[in-house]
This record gives sequence, structure tokens and C-alpha cells, in this order.
Amino acid sequence: MPTTRSRRKPSPPDAALAPPPHTPADPVTAPPFALPEELQRVRGSVRIPELRNVPLTDRVAEIIDHPAFQRLRMVRQLGPTCLVYPGAVHTRFEHSLGVFDLARQYLLALLRFPEVAESLTRDDLVTALLGALLHDLGHYPFAHSLEALHHKGRDTPRHEDLSGRILRGEIPALRGERPIADIIRDRFGIDPEEVIALITRSSRSHERAERRLVASVLSSGIDADKSDYLERDSIHMGVSYGRNYDRARLLESLCPNLDGDRIAVTAKGRVSCEMFVFCRYTMFSEAYWHHTVRSVSAMMERAMADIHEREAPDTEDLAREMLARSDDALLDWFLDRAPEGSPTARLLARFRTGQRHLHKRLLTLSRVVADERRVTAYERIYHLDRSAFLALEELLRDRVSAWIGAPVAAEDLLIDTPPRDKDRIETVDVVYDTPEGRRSYRLEEQSKVVQGIATDFIKVVKKIRVFAAPAVRDALRRHRSDDEVREGLLDCILAFTPTPTPQQSLL
Repeated sequence: MPTTRSRRKPSPPDAALAPPPHTPADPVTAPPFALPEELQRVRGSVRIPELRNVPLTDRVAEIIDHPAFQRLRMVRQLGPTCLVYPGAVHTRFEHSLGVFDLARQYLLALLRFPEVAESLTRDDLVTALLGALLHDLGHYPFAHSLEALHHKGRDTPRHEDLSGRILRGEIPALRGERPIADIIRDRFGIDPEEVIALITRSSRSHERAERRLVASVLSSGIDADKSDYLERDSIHMGVSYGRNYDRARLLESLCPNLDGDRIAVTAKGRVSCEMFVFCRYTMFSEAYWHHTVRSVSAMMERAMADIHEREAPDTEDLAREMLARSDDALLDWFLDRAPEGSPTARLLARFRTGQRHLHKRLLTLSRVVADERRVTAYERIYHLDRSAFLALEELLRDRVSAWIGAPVAAEDLLIDTPPRDKDRIETVDVVYDTPEGRRSYRLEEQSKVVQGIATDFIKVVKKIRVFAAPAVRDALRRHRSDDEVREGLLDCILAFTPTPTPQQSLL
């Protein structure tokens, strides 16, 4: 597989030979049907950061004005991250408009290719646009903290499932005068279930190649969703990490893969694609998984776990309450319901009653350190099941309690492991010309940059941390040095032997 990029340029319009099939002859190749009005020149628009006008048609505006969509104005994009980055108070509403705008640009870029314009249907294009606009419709405050509990075996609402239910009008408080599904059916002329399928199903699971292609605009290695949140989160957090790639170049090089069922890039877009992947890596490393952000996330997750264990709320009731409240109102609702002295009350009071007392690091573990003890400790924690994980936390609390000569509450010492569903680098095909025709390779096969990022995401970015309440950390410092604490905790972790489950005993 050659590693050099093709320097072949498209033939001029008056050349005897037509350009290759994948080379756009015009800005947009006219499909055998009228383009959806959202992909044509639109007079109306709405302004969003940073200096972007999102074109709006009347029928799109009707969806945006629906109570179910307006609710997204109350839901912060990054949840409690504003406790660390004060500017990060932007919303799912703003993000949804941004993804819709970028999906328009992605689709227009793909329509430059005759084979795409001839194979896609009007329904494919409209479904992709509406999927981009409505992909976060079911998001509720702190969804990722609660969904982390879902991944750990608890029955909590998934925002993707709620999106479909809201669209159908199955949640009365968000039904409005008529469900969004009716607007889609009447104003756009397509089956709303097609939009729901695009939002809730894997982009690779659709039967038709054309539908998989437009689904990849919303979910792939370089999709419109990631492109918007990387830039938008960077703007509001006050960092540059998510903006350091050439979006114009990426869009210019966007193309279908050889199978016509996934977005890819031409060879000239390889560097832009590498930088896109690198931007996502640095945003997780320096922003999303910053140690203080992970501290407040761990506190939120434990507070919600306490509610779930104490009240065992009905999933339907919980979803209804969460969809009715903003971030701050939901925290206040949790705090009002929590018994005095409960983990929920103690944790939320530390950043909801005019205070900001976040947990502090006692120990940080990763897979890329010279200390073999730390690597072994990381692997041991990473592979524990939920019951063993909680048993290890209890053991560490007992050790810390013995050091400071006072009891340590369950919520005052937490082990944090970042989500396991965010560290996969999705493959992107790079398409190039040869005398024999089009060929492609996977970006990670030829790019040392992407290979390194895939490794570093697991070994470097994904850290395990032991956090303690500020009072506990301060008490420890009166009795032991930080190094002694770290070494003592390591000894506990390495000596820990989880009790085997009945199934493990049988094996």
C-alpha cells in the first residue's frame, strides 16, 4: 500500500476526458429530484457562536419552536464542568443547531460527487438533516453521570431512547400542541420512524448503503456531531484544543468510501483528518477528563448512585422529573429530597449551597509509568466488577481512617475510572487515485499520529484516580506526607483480593 499521496488533479471542464467518478465536476451535482429546501439558499438564519449563521426554513423553525426542542435551552452541554471552566454553560440547544448546520455542509460536500447525487434519495437527505437537528432531543441534565450508572448495571434512562419517545409524543409534558413526529410527517413528508432509527441505531446497522452513508455524517470518526462539540466546547471552556484542525480543508476533501456507505476523505484531507483525531484526543486529555472535572463528575455519579440505591426510583418517574428540570433545578430537587447527612446531601451541598469544596487527588494511576506497581494497580482496579470495586473502596477508607484516627464516610473517598465507551478511535478511510482506479487505506494503517493517539488514549489519557474530601486530604497531611499516602494506598490495592462470585467459584 503506497504511503504517498496522489498529486493528480481533476481534468479541466473542456478536457476530452471527464474527471474521475469521485472528483466533483461542479460545486453540487444536481440529483434527479429537487434538493430539500434546507440545502438550498435560505433567507432566514439564527446566529450562534462563533460567528456562525445557521440557515433556517419555516418548517425547521417550527421544530425548533416546539416545547420539546426549547427544553434543550435548560440543559447544559457539559453538565457540572462549569464548576471548573466557568464559561462552559452553553446548552444542548446551541449544540443541536450547530450540528444541524454542519450536517448541511457535510451533505453538500458529498453531493459534489455524481455517484452520491444519483444514489441518495430526498428522504435520505431530509432524514439526515432532521437526525442532526434532533439527535440530542432526549438529553437531560447530567445524563452522562446517570448513564454511567446504567453501564454499571443500574436501570437508568438512556437519552437516545428518550429521544424517540419525545418525538412520538409519548411524554405528555413535552407533546406540545402536536408531537414533533406529526410536524415531520406533515411538513417534511417522511416517516418520523426513519429519523428515530437514525438517532437510536448504529450508523452501520442500516440496510441500504445510502442510508449508512448519511448516518455516518452524524456518527463516525469525523462526524458533524464531534466537529461541532469540539469547537463549541473549546470556545466556551476558553481552550484552543478542539479548534486546531482545518475544517474547510476537511469538508473540501470529504468523499464517500469505496463501498459508498461511509464518509471518508481524499488524500489531500489526510492531515486535516489526523488533526481532527488529535483535537479530540487533547480535549479529553486536557479538558473533558481534566482531574478537577473528573472529581466533580465522580461526586455527581456517587450522589446519584446513593439516590438510586436509597429510593430505587421508577425509571419512568425519574425520566419525567429529569426532563422537566434544568441542571440547577434538578440538583436542588435531589438536594431537597435527600435525608440530612446522606451521601447525596453531603456531596451536593459542597457545590450547591454557595460553596465549592471539590474532592482532591490522593493517587493517580495510568498504564504508562515507569513504576510497575502503579501499572499493576491500574489493571487490578480496571477489571474489578462492581461489588469488588466497592469492597476496595471500603478497604481504602479503612486504611485512611486508621491513619487519621477518625472515621471516613463512604462518599469522602472515591475511586474514579473514566467511561469505557469513549476511548475507541473510529477508523476513517483515505481514498486516493491510481492508474488502475480508486484505492483506499485506513488512516490508522498509514498514520503514526493516529496509531500513537489510539495507544495514548488508553495508556495516558485514561487515568484512574483516588479522590478524597478536602477535610480528609488535609487530615492526612497532618499525619503523613503525600508520598507516604500514595505508597500506602498502592500497598492496599496490590494486596486486595476480591471475594470470588458464585459463578467464578464454580469455574
